[in-house]
Amino acid sequence: MCGIVGMVQPETKGAVEPEILRRMNSAIQHRGPDDEGYWIHENVGLAMRRLSIIDVDGGHQPLSNETGDIWTVFNGEIYNFQELREELIQKGHRFQCQTDTEVIPHLYEEEGDQFVHRLRGMFAIALWDNRQKKLLLYRDRVGIKPLHYWFQNGTLIFGSEIKALLEYPQVGTEISFSAVSDYLSFLYIPSPKTIYNEIHRLPPGHFLRWQNQEIQVEQYWDFNFTTNPALKEEEWAEKLRQTLSDSVKSHMISDVPLGAFLSGGMDSSTVVAWMSRHSSQPVKTFSIGFNNAEFNELAYAREVAKYFKTDHHEEMVQADAFSLLPKILSSLDEPFADSSAIPTYLVSEFTRQKVTVALSGDGGDELFGGYLWTQKEIILEKYRRLPGSLRRSIRSFVLGKDYHPLHEVAFWNKIKRSIFDAESTPAESFARRSTCFQPWMKKDLFQPAFQSALDREKSEDLIKSYFKQCRGTTLLDKLLYLDSKIYMPDDILTKVDRMSMIHSLEVRVPILDHKVVELAASIPFSLKMRGSATKYILKQAMKDILPPSILTQRKRGFAIPLQHWFRGELFSLAQRVLVETKVLSYRYFNPDYVKWILEQHRSGVQSLGNHIYALLIFELWLRLREETKGKVSQASCTLRDLVG
Repeated sequence: MCGIVGMVQPETKGAVEPEILRRMNSAIQHRGPDDEGYWIHENVGLAMRRLSIIDVDGGHQPLSNETGDIWTVFNGEIYNFQELREELIQKGHRFQCQTDTEVIPHLYEEEGDQFVHRLRGMFAIALWDNRQKKLLLYRDRVGIKPLHYWFQNGTLIFGSEIKALLEYPQVGTEISFSAVSDYLSFLYIPSPKTIYNEIHRLPPGHFLRWQNQEIQVEQYWDFNFTTNPALKEEEWAEKLRQTLSDSVKSHMISDVPLGAFLSGGMDSSTVVAWMSRHSSQPVKTFSIGFNNAEFNELAYAREVAKYFKTDHHEEMVQADAFSLLPKILSSLDEPFADSSAIPTYLVSEFTRQKVTVALSGDGGDELFGGYLWTQKEIILEKYRRLPGSLRRSIRSFVLGKDYHPLHEVAFWNKIKRSIFDAESTPAESFARRSTCFQPWMKKDLFQPAFQSALDREKSEDLIKSYFKQCRGTTLLDKLLYLDSKIYMPDDILTKVDRMSMIHSLEVRVPILDHKVVELAASIPFSLKMRGSATKYILKQAMKDILPPSILTQRKRGFAIPLQHWFRGELFSLAQRVLVETKVLSYRYFNPDYVKWILEQHRSGVQSLGNHIYALLIFELWLRLREETKGKVSQASCTLRDLVG
């Protein structure tokens, strides 16, 4: 595990400046505190920071083939590297160390640009082919590891994090308005955009080729929902059981101490169960809890830990954890309003005190239909089958004219929102329920200067594009595809990567091994969600392995009690940041509407905690950016005082 950076420029610009490469690499030192390495050859430079996991004493990067004309830097883990290494040795390749990185240049020699299909793992890879004067960048299939790039006038620079690219003098830092709009919709910025107009994120399952001063971005992997109707439920459960067992076992390879995040939910419990079966020692498990019982899963985590006799550790999260926001924002480089970043930061911090590698249960909800919005869509689909005349009468009676759903807490308003969703297209319905600031809210929120831009590029169009792209036969296939292509890589996996790497902790996600992903996609949706039971086939696969209570508990998620905190102990923080001080975000937002949101939530009329958090994070990010002169590289004392 590490961080990578590099650049290639036209030969007419001369050699790469070592000092620029050094600054870029130093910006991501936290990703790899154990080692650093550089390779510069005329107009090309590669560098890395290393967190030593495999072949601790060897494995120094950058690494090359025997003849030194193919070089690579690599972030991640290749779980099948040993079998690939043996195969390559049989073909005459000579290896200098035992690390997984070294298989990359040799495998490329054998199979060319498409060598990536042979890799099983999580990765961001940069490879320079000096024979063909070609640079290749690869991001793993589902987006576990990050990779960003900037390209202008034939020069390409790249890095694991945005902060590394900001060290390159020519990179512009103009904020993308469409990214701000997307952020308010999704609470994160979907690929390939970033908060900056000039910096892009390489999408999951894609590679970038630089050659002859031009770049091409191509997709090399996707999954479809082609299923085998001949298989029975028990056969699907057995296939899933074996695939999960194999994935977890392969993800446990490590030369350093290893443990697991344990929330007590279905997915993390599944990972811990298989780890316990494959380990000769008690598995070290780590959990986070909340004083608010609605969000606290510690009782389930303790039950799983006791059941599998793990070496268990846990901590509690309080509202004063908001003082961590400057550190969190500086590690993310751009606005990011998934509040579960806070407990993820904390669980990573205290997990790192005991181990260097942790396995996580992320991915189960996206693959097997675990989210509430997927359940609701099934209900809405049944409603849409009613006669059109009856639906129109209901709509007219319940909604009236010009209705736009907000977030009123009264039960009748929930009914109205459901009718509104049912009368929308499935893509529009999903967009309404899975996004934060709706289009009609943005029209009141944004200053007039930005209103025309809202009409030109709508965040909801991204959802519609993935609906069309999905190679699935049912609406629910499309919903799972959306979760896997947007929410999972740009929210869940981004959060886990940044919050763990700021503590130099490697997190692995065996449920997102591409073999598990492809198998899950091939399972009929009727086996993923049955009635009100979510993740049905996963529960069937694990029913004789996990404690019964874990299979039947309701889903809580890894969130913090924002709605409660912003009506109580954290309202004063929101008021101070968004009203009482000089508010930088007012160049974008209408102050009166921001104040209206705060008051509506505090009074209990509406539930707008997520909206307040999104506004708060954006304002804090702008202040952090201003204090660091456009480079989000370190938290400011002034900002710490503000949120402390």
